[in-house]
Amino acid sequence: MKAILICTALAALLLSFKLATPANPPSGKPAKQKPAHVEKYIKRFLKTAQREADLYNIPVSITLAQGIIESNSGRSDLSRKHNNHFGMKWHRSRKEKYAVFRDDTPTDRFVVYRSAWWSYRDHSKLLVSARYRHLTKLKRTDYKRWARGLKKAGYATAPHYATALINIIETYDLDKYDR
Repeated sequence: MKAILICTALAALLLSFKLATPANPPSGKPAKQKPAHVEKYIKRFLKTAQREADLYNIPVSITLAQGIIESNSGRSDLSRKHNNHFGMKWHRSRKEKYAVFRDDTPTDRFVVYRSAWWSYRDHSKLLVSARYRHLTKLKRTDYKRWARGLKKAGYATAPHYATALINIIETYDLDKYDR
């Protein structure tokens, strides 16, 4: 189900690119207007992603792109109501509260965070855990290998997750924050 949600969010994001493009721009070339809600999300969480990058050696571009996808640029119910920007699931060893949402099963439990900042910090800790730690040895400027590595290590089940991350990074020039 999470794969369906991610694919739906990706489709909505790509459709918003298409809808935002004027049919007949003055230059004769298609103008690429970027959805304002995505730009607003980037602006809102850039400093947080930069601090996490410095502390955990995770590319800013990857963190922001994952936040954009997983939270639908902060517009998903999970992010708006529960500050969960990365689809982090709850398990018994966690001390936080949880919210029940339909994902893989009708009763999947997701962490409820006190603020979006806590969601970003938990995401950073996840990416330096044993499952993903090998990625921190990559250069922070190598967002393509990071994206492929996240997919390969099982971060998401969506078949084109790495491609989606790369497309968002390149569309919004997020890799400039990794340099």
